[in-house]
Amino acid sequence: MSNTALYKAELLKHFKTPQNKHQGDFPDDMHTARGSNPQCGDDVQVGIKFSDEDNCTHISAIGFKGRGCSVCLAAASMMTVAVDGRDIQSASNISELMGQWINNKLEDEKLIPEVLVPLSAVKDHPARKKCVMLSFNALDILLNKARST
Repeated sequence: MSNTALYKAELLKHFKTPQNKHQGDFPDDMHTARGSNPQCGDDVQVGIKFSDEDNCTHISAIGFKGRGCSVCLAAASMMTVAVDGRDIQSASNISELMGQWINNKLEDEKLIPEVLVPLSAVKDHPARKKCVMLSFNALDILLNKARST
């Protein structure tokens, strides 16, 4: 089985059995941000709870909810797995690297958390890059807010 076939299978797994997917409203102690693409109808909301440990702010809980294509929802699931428990700077670095990598501006795949590597299956499909990045864009909004407080 080729890497592309394996990656597509992993995307389908995260779509069918998403990690950290919320039903209903997020708890009041979670900060939320939304990413949407009106052209295709993808709409994802990310919720994060932050905690301070050892003078460093960490993501202590993360989830997403919304509707969208399989790539959008699989990417949101994978993103939550990749950044859960990380400090703000580490999560921000992952998001920044992901943006570079999905847009073919980062060659070294080893810099990307393993859970995100299957998203390479859509790197050659420009219309799908927005689907991948919606949840990361919402994550960036939340991380920037956390830095400014």
